[in-house]
Amino acid sequence: MQQAVLPICKSISYGNIVYVPEYLFKEAVGPVSMIFGSNSAVCHAVPHHKNELLLTKDLWEELSIPFEAKIHVHIFGSRFLIGPLVAIFTSGVGLFPSRPVGERSSFFSKLLTAGRQVGAYYFVFGPGQIHQENRMINGFFYSDEGWSQHLVPLPSVIYNQIPNRRTEKSLKYKKTVHLLEAQWKIPFFNPSFFSKWEIFRFLKKESAVRNYLPYTAVNPGVQLIENMLTVYPSVFFKPVGGSHGRGILSVRKEPSGGYSCRFREDNHPRIEQHSSLISLLKTRKLFGRLQNTLVQQGIDLIAYDDQRPVDFRVHTNKNMEGNWVVSAIAAKIAGKQAITTHLAYGGEVMRPEDVLMHTGLPANGLLKLQLAALQLSEAIDKNTAGIIGEIGFDLGLDSEGNVWLIEANSRPGRSIFSHSIFRAEDRATRMLPLQYAVHLTHQSLVSGSVNAH
Repeated sequence: MQQAVLPICKSISYGNIVYVPEYLFKEAVGPVSMIFGSNSAVCHAVPHHKNELLLTKDLWEELSIPFEAKIHVHIFGSRFLIGPLVAIFTSGVGLFPSRPVGERSSFFSKLLTAGRQVGAYYFVFGPGQIHQENRMINGFFYSDEGWSQHLVPLPSVIYNQIPNRRTEKSLKYKKTVHLLEAQWKIPFFNPSFFSKWEIFRFLKKESAVRNYLPYTAVNPGVQLIENMLTVYPSVFFKPVGGSHGRGILSVRKEPSGGYSCRFREDNHPRIEQHSSLISLLKTRKLFGRLQNTLVQQGIDLIAYDDQRPVDFRVHTNKNMEGNWVVSAIAAKIAGKQAITTHLAYGGEVMRPEDVLMHTGLPANGLLKLQLAALQLSEAIDKNTAGIIGEIGFDLGLDSEGNVWLIEANSRPGRSIFSHSIFRAEDRATRMLPLQYAVHLTHQSLVSGSVNAH
């Protein structure tokens, strides 16, 4: 196989001919198959002296190429794959041409700019942009001139960015995902949100990562919670399907014998005191209703200025070779009286090395976090159905330098890395999903399944 990144241009001439740089193609041959997404066309390849791929007008229109660009070209025998054509699948697309994904348009425009740097056609779409009868998509592309819409074939790879569990569970989106992934056989990575309990259940069986897991119980009885509170400084109640820190409670047994409960209500931190655990559970409407709740060992996390707990957002991605790498790490410092480090609750973000230096932990704490994130990524990838391309971890360090898994997310947010101190990390988290999509396309071409939609 040969591959290169070079300009693809449209000729004004007619006929089905592709002109290929002679260093890639020495002499004219018989028919070759040009592949763009799910479209293919038979044509003749002719070598020329220019460092560009030049397609005749007929061939360009038959393949439905949206515009001239600098892209990857894979040559495998008599098959030429151009692109790849990569799509981001999400909800709420197509409301306004100038802001096709509503309030999230800025976020997606930043993602799509990676297309020019990696060498691929990259667009965003939702169920409403699919033309099922002719298997085409009216996708939204982004360039320096702004948003534009082009009718293109089914993509080579889909990057799933459905924003929340409610949308993911809706019949409309389930049908669309089934159509794209099961019926049309398009590689689809990051297929679903993780279940907190499922993650902990199977990671507990993996010897390489078991030590990173805090003790966790699902649907526990009152006696088990009492026992946990005698062993651990605090316990956390977490909804199994929760996100963004919503619905989390922190419970501590006080030396006096009572119980304190910390939570967030009406966007403000609250503390309640209770004489018994049952009273606390009844007041917080948890008594007898723990079916979808995890109760987890509280970790004595390192603290900034001795009062504000710190944890770390670690973002991992698969790269162009399909291997896991750490793309970004940020330290999150809890706001005053907050029970989590979420920025929306008054948290603060800093460079991880600065926080480790401030708290007096050795510098190898950063290496421990990176190693843990890679080991956890491998274990989750091994035990999860579908193709996983990125994971966001919340990891903690205790005062002895031990790493703890707080949470793993299959659709990690990137806003934490939008600060100027994380410019390189922000770029990496946007580039790597597209690079991984190029890898998946390459694998499909080698296996011969790339044009099987």
